[in-house]
Amino acid sequence: DYMCATLASAPRSISPTRFHNSVHNAAAGYWTIGVGCHAPATAVSAYTASFAQGLLEAVVQLADGAPQVLLVAYDAQAHGALGRISPSEGLLGAALVLSAGDGAPHSLALEAGSAEPPDDPLSARYTANAMAPMLPLIAALAAGSGQCELVAGPGLRLRVALNG
Repeated sequence: DYMCATLASAPRSISPTRFHNSVHNAAAGYWTIGVGCHAPATAVSAYTASFAQGLLEAVVQLADGAPQVLLVAYDAQAHGALGRISPSEGLLGAALVLSAGDGAPHSLALEAGSAEPPDDPLSARYTANAMAPMLPLIAALAAGSGQCELVAGPGLRLRVALNG
């Protein structure tokens, strides 16, 4: 609420610290500074498609020669004006280290059509969080194999097949 109210009423009085912490790439910036990482960082914001779009971006980076990619996805409770426009409840996050390897390849396919609604208990518990669409993949990873569909945008799904 602070950011929206201040930008609407007195934009020159906004706190630089509060503004800096409000941008969606702040977490990546803090992490790279904290650990002395000089690798590139990309921040993706696509509402409920953020995880699938982030995964797609990570796989493209691997295909382009990156040896490993750290994919971090998270969302917290939305408040005030943001909560009315883009509601998200609770706190949910995950981190995956992806690498190009010599094992059985996993596959991704970006397809037209809506993703099937997940039916696993974990997804049912967190449906109100914008990162909930990542949970079918987390469940498949925990099982060691399987396939799932992730929301990749309006009318798009990302089909993921894990070869255990």
